[in-house]
Amino acid sequence: MSTPLGSHITAVADEARADRGRTALVFDIDGVLAPIVPNAQNARVPPDVLALLGELTARYLLVGVISGRGIADVERMVPVPGIARGGNHGLEVAEAGHHAHMVPEAAGAVGALRRFVAGLTPEVLAPRGAWMEDKGASVSLHFREAPDPGATRRWLRDVVRPAAIAAGLRTGDGEMILELLPDVDVDKGTALRALVTGAGARRVLYVGDDHTDADAWRAMRAMSAGGEIHAAHCVLADRPGVDPSVRAAADMAVAATEGVIALMARLAA
Repeated sequence: MSTPLGSHITAVADEARADRGRTALVFDIDGVLAPIVPNAQNARVPPDVLALLGELTARYLLVGVISGRGIADVERMVPVPGIARGGNHGLEVAEAGHHAHMVPEAAGAVGALRRFVAGLTPEVLAPRGAWMEDKGASVSLHFREAPDPGATRRWLRDVVRPAAIAAGLRTGDGEMILELLPDVDVDKGTALRALVTGAGARRVLYVGDDHTDADAWRAMRAMSAGGEIHAAHCVLADRPGVDPSVRAAADMAVAATEGVIALMARLAA
């Protein structure tokens, strides 16, 4: 499925370029715009990718990024004027040119999260090689660098996840991550819908690499089926380690971050 830039996706890029006044281009950050690194705190979007984002923002109706990272981290990593943003898996959104805000349905549900994670101290996490990325409206428990990732995964799955659900939270799986979120019906798909609808886009291309990006793909397909948009292009940034179910959920793929750069260059040509 994955090619540097195959004929199918080249044709999709050319269609989007010909219709750029009605097209939204939206990207995940980690594994898509920024290469995966052992510690997510060290991830960076390369300067050439930021430059391409700037070019695309000047040419297309909407260019956006939607990430599991908190919105402040999104804005730090992608400081591109005029870009739309979504953070915390859709709990925070910002239309192009506007300040970010937490979606109303999440504001009243964050208290349960704060109470639960107060017990996940470094003394609890560190012996298992896990650490907490606290994003305010959500929390990511990372274990990529754990000495025994399998054992830590089982502990998160069998102990932490059930306790979080019992505390009234929602959980999600990332790559070597357990996500803890308020139990509200918000995800990357709801963020995508808000940004696309606000801009009036009729064609949407979204590039992702994880289960949370599949939520955005599902929203796009529902919008297409309902006549809200004319075309939905669900693109995977493929690489070793991508879950097969995520790979199966995409329409087409490019080869990791290098393929994303090639796609962006084609879109900007």
